[in-house]
Amino acid sequence: MLRDELHIVVTECGNGIWEWEICRRGEPLSVRMRDGPFGSEEVALAAGKIAPCEFLELLESEQESGA
Repeated sequence: MLRDELHIVVTECGNGIWEWEICRRGEPLSVRMRDGPFGSEEVALAAGKIAPCEFLELLESEQESGA
């Protein structure tokens, strides 16, 4: 199931700036989904934890609508 394959990678970009990115099987998605800047690793991780759920909900609603 796709839900089990997605995970968040948090990266330090320098100068105390962090961002998260959704990855699948250790690789970024073909359309990169990421966000930042965040002031700490913990904040970036907390923000990123909801992203895969939101992404999957949108994907499922698109599939149901036949788009």
